[in-house]
Amino acid sequence: MKAYGYFTSKKYFKRVLFSIMLTMALILTGLSATNTYLLERSVKHVQEDANLKVLTQTQYNLSYMNEIIVHLSSFAYRDNALIPLMFSNNLPKMDYIRGYQQMYNMLESSSFLHSMAVYNATTGELYGSSSDFLVDGGTTKSSILEWLLHSSSGSLPTSRLIPFSLHNSSNIDSFAFIVTDTYNSFTPSQSAVILFIKPDWVFESLNKLNGVSSGNSGEILIRTADGQLFNNGHSEQTMPLDQEAIGRLIQEPDGKTGGTNGSGFVIGNSGGNKVMITYLHGIGDWTILYMQPYKEIMQAVSDMRTRNYALTGAFILLSIGISIWLSYKLYGPIEAMLKRILPHMRNNGPDSRTRNELDVMSDVYEQLSGQLQEISSEQIVRKYYVRKFLTDNRSLSELDMQQLIGKHELKLIPTGPFTVCTLRIDRYDDYDRRTSPAMKKLHRFAVTNIAMEVMARSFHCEIIDMQEDHFTLILSGSMEADAIKRAIADVQQVLERYYDLSLTCGIGEAAPQLSQLSASYYQSYQLSQYSILMGYKAIIEMQDIRTNLENKQKSLPDDVEKKLSEALKKGKLTDSGSELERAFDLLSKMQLEDMQRAIADMAWLIKNAAADITNNRITHLSVDIERIPLLPRDYYTLDELHLAFLSLCTAICEEAKPSSMERNEMIIETVKELIWQKYSDFNLSQQSIASTVKLSSAYVGKLFKDSCGLTITEYLNDVRLRKAQELLLKEDSTITEIMEKVGYGNQSYFFRLFKSKFGSTPKEFRIKKSIS
Repeated sequence: MKAYGYFTSKKYFKRVLFSIMLTMALILTGLSATNTYLLERSVKHVQEDANLKVLTQTQYNLSYMNEIIVHLSSFAYRDNALIPLMFSNNLPKMDYIRGYQQMYNMLESSSFLHSMAVYNATTGELYGSSSDFLVDGGTTKSSILEWLLHSSSGSLPTSRLIPFSLHNSSNIDSFAFIVTDTYNSFTPSQSAVILFIKPDWVFESLNKLNGVSSGNSGEILIRTADGQLFNNGHSEQTMPLDQEAIGRLIQEPDGKTGGTNGSGFVIGNSGGNKVMITYLHGIGDWTILYMQPYKEIMQAVSDMRTRNYALTGAFILLSIGISIWLSYKLYGPIEAMLKRILPHMRNNGPDSRTRNELDVMSDVYEQLSGQLQEISSEQIVRKYYVRKFLTDNRSLSELDMQQLIGKHELKLIPTGPFTVCTLRIDRYDDYDRRTSPAMKKLHRFAVTNIAMEVMARSFHCEIIDMQEDHFTLILSGSMEADAIKRAIADVQQVLERYYDLSLTCGIGEAAPQLSQLSASYYQSYQLSQYSILMGYKAIIEMQDIRTNLENKQKSLPDDVEKKLSEALKKGKLTDSGSELERAFDLLSKMQLEDMQRAIADMAWLIKNAAADITNNRITHLSVDIERIPLLPRDYYTLDELHLAFLSLCTAICEEAKPSSMERNEMIIETVKELIWQKYSDFNLSQQSIASTVKLSSAYVGKLFKDSCGLTITEYLNDVRLRKAQELLLKEDSTITEIMEKVGYGNQSYFFRLFKSKFGSTPKEFRIKKSIS
């Protein structure tokens, strides 16, 4: 009762642990019992297979011996020395001696013959080869004659092995084999030769095969058709033989019978003992049985069961001890937590200490939930006023805003100055499509807390989630611009490392008063949108885009758009690439709104040019014309847009070129232009150039060689070396720096090419030019 009371005590988590432990104990016990049962079945099947193999070998031995005896008996029955013993009324002495000598010779020549006897039906005399006939006063002779002439089983069969016992017991003294001039049963009116075979020849072969002679207490038996059981006369009988019980076992219809070979395997009782019997039909109507004590066979299983139960009990006791120890160890923090919680509970009455932990924690949760709601309400109010400061502060005076900062404990210095920073998520449309709502919520929480933690180390600040694609920081007090940029860079680095978030930051100009926060916020947000120009994760200040803001150009010049359209329609890739380069150079200097509008106009220009090409040709372009105006929506920086437009123009020009000759010239000019534009790229090669123009390397190489008389690699080296020569004359950079600027990474290779072309090394060339 005490154990049950402890189990149902307030320590709920301990009860869980104990329940798991008890369940595991029951499972272990069940597994142990199941394992023992399966092991016992396995031992039975293995023992059955082994016994059947042994009995099959014995059957073979008996069959083999029977064949030998048949041949030997036929020879003996027709032997001239034995015929007088069988049929002479008055046996001459010499015939008597010759007959005995011949029987002796036969016994010597056969290892399995025990003795021989010749029966003369005329005289009723029995002549035997055994010395027992001579020295035991005729006892053996009388026993054999009695068995031969007055057998209890009736007539004796001929030409068949017959178990024979001198003392009418279950022990077999030998196997008798009677030979007459017919195959009918023996009658006293027939002379016969009787061969007596040693029983050991059968039983010992079985003993050696199955290890019976090595300590196994199994018993080998032969059962005749009349139900009599015989065993080896020289073996010690270890089990009582119950002939009726054994007969019933091997004849039961529901026993485990062997099928076509007449074999079987049964377990039952014989003489009050549980035995396992394996049987197999042998020669004629015999049945060979191998009887074993079931207890001894299953001794190993019993030992295994005892060991399993002992081990299971030991493990259960060990698990109980460990579970109790673990329960106290694991329950320690919960108990300590309860000790800290209980004194602070509002309803800390006597019943609170008798309830389980979950009830106590539920009460604590309800109390904390109420407090959190109060805190959350305060947080909502704080966020409301911070957002109002940024987006709509016209209804608040400077003094009202300063009082709100003090009332709601905002982490801002009311007297300023104030700097507003906007953190904007890069590639927001793509981010919004691929990110789940739960992950977005996590990211917003992470950005708000990480930014606040990092910035609060150095500044008085507040951060607000403005929803959609950006967050806004308000920094107050005197501060250096470089310090702000370093802190913002730390925030960007942490968010990219742990959350794979890329943010661009716009830093507005300092606002001396709270009433100017709104203008500073809109300025910082506009600056963050200039990531289209400055790239991802940029930190953008007003000075970085001042040139753009001062630029009054609203659109691309008409001649740029016209030349681009004509180049596309004529399939001139070089001209269209040049015009694109010029267009994007102009775009990079425009204001944001003008830049976006001009990009959209250029997309429509390219679409219209592609449509004109399609209308003037039988075949259509493979380019999806309808998607061209949507191209600016898929890319977020000028560099990305430039590459996308260049790829689009390349595809259009490739299909719009007028002839193969002009096409070849276009490819060659494109290769040259790529080499002049990218000669400083270490990875620039014939393969990369071919990949850029979307042709095979071998085709581009052959086309260039046929047209220019030198390979692409030779032309590339020529451009790089001439550029290196120019830099050696104009710049004070080291030779290694110049080598890297023109695209060489291996100094020895660069020196070898330079000397081969100009007759001197770069160093010697620079010295000669400086002297001259």
